[in-house]
Amino acid sequence: MKKFFTLIAAAMMVAGANAQGTYAVQEGDSISAGLKIESVPGVTMTFSETGGTFIAGKKVANWVDADFVAYSNGSANGKFSAGTAPTGCYYKFETSKDGVLTVGIQLSPNKGFFVADKDFASVELSSYNLPDSKDATESQTLTTNEKGEPIIPASGIKSNGTVTFNVAANGTYYVLATGTKLGFFGFKFTTTSTGINDINVAPVANENAPVYNLAGQRVSKEAKGILIQNGKKFINNNK
Repeated sequence: MKKFFTLIAAAMMVAGANAQGTYAVQEGDSISAGLKIESVPGVTMTFSETGGTFIAGKKVANWVDADFVAYSNGSANGKFSAGTAPTGCYYKFETSKDGVLTVGIQLSPNKGFFVADKDFASVELSSYNLPDSKDATESQTLTTNEKGEPIIPASGIKSNGTVTFNVAANGTYYVLATGTKLGFFGFKFTTTSTGINDINVAPVANENAPVYNLAGQRVSKEAKGILIQNGKKFINNNK
């Protein structure tokens, strides 16, 4: 029975690797400044306390991700400069695991867009998709304005799209646009750590050392599951 439980535990840890969770604003959702979203494992997202009054979820399709069906935004324009905490309308993410965040946004042209870390330094996007229509096959290109802020050019179109960036465990990240109230559809978080980094798949070198299971019981080296030998863990998948 214990051997069966060990196998189940191992399977659960493997299944948790690279898991993805989603939070999506829904039409009519009541959102207040400081509201925390904790439904996605590995990340806590907060609507900024300085964002003013956030509108109820407004039904609008995201042009890139069909899982995002409505958005909200605060009433105070976002403000940010490197080295200084952002204010106004922003969205804060606190991550307990390494991973990748994809955030659904509504961004207006000629408005500086930023992702900042806990030191209030800009974070580079790993990718973005900000089309000029729901039928567009390509993203508009982010350029920079005279302040060096990443923007959709003034000649562009307000976009309902997504931005993606890497995050680290115990990190804090802020997503916002300056001089405007960045629209927020929701986010997706994909973990990139397995949680079983201390387990060696290959058996240890000294095959004559005693072998134990996770309950501390001495077992045969032919036992299946997560075993311990010479103080090291390994998985025995022998059939």
